[in-house]
Amino acid sequence: MTAAIELVGLEKSFGDNRVLRGIDLRVEAGQVVCIIGASGSGKSTLLRCVNRLEEPTAGAVLIDGVDITHPDTDLELVRRRIGMVFQHFNLFPHLSVRRNVNLAQRKVLGRSEAEASAITEDLLAKVGLSEKVDARPADLSGGQQQRVAIARSLAMQPEMMLFDEATSALDPELVGDVLGVMRDLAAEGMTMLVVTHEMGFARQVADHVVFMDQGVICEEGPPAQLFGDPRQTRTRQFLERVLEH
Repeated sequence: MTAAIELVGLEKSFGDNRVLRGIDLRVEAGQVVCIIGASGSGKSTLLRCVNRLEEPTAGAVLIDGVDITHPDTDLELVRRRIGMVFQHFNLFPHLSVRRNVNLAQRKVLGRSEAEASAITEDLLAKVGLSEKVDARPADLSGGQQQRVAIARSLAMQPEMMLFDEATSALDPELVGDVLGVMRDLAAEGMTMLVVTHEMGFARQVADHVVFMDQGVICEEGPPAQLFGDPRQTRTRQFLERVLEH
């Protein structure tokens, strides 16, 4: 069966620095896969290669069996199918929440203002921000801005979502609201590839957890196995360190 996302022998180097060293990974449709590991292990670079924000040095990235590293690939068409939420919210500061979520719907999908606004209002309700539709980003907390960023990605009706440390720039008390939205998406069956430091989220929500170290997948498996009985010494050391805090 064809995976929603499949990485085959993925390599990425920046000059002499090999950041990814032959990554093989499958994400099935409807699956939540969390990638954990220390800073600098290649997690974010892997995610950015999935929608080719970074160009792989070698290997293949397949979306529903189509190799998107092929030069004939319509990259914009592929990117419409993949929503991405970053550590920093990347909202337009001079636009209202409504305009931030409407903009790509109008420009990329050609929706009318009325259609885009109706979808925006539905999605803001979904992420618990109906009352902020006319606010500017500066009037919102970091957690609220990140939920707007999630709504903006969902407005494009992606088939899968990538989350790159979506909570790491937030104050601790704001993290729960964003994770709640991500939990709801997982429960609805959204295919999700999530780079995270939130071990509780990975343990409770992921179908599959991947531990990366120095550009390779050191260990992967169901959360109960990887957190409860890690096989690799390096995985054990990492978990002991992060779970102490």
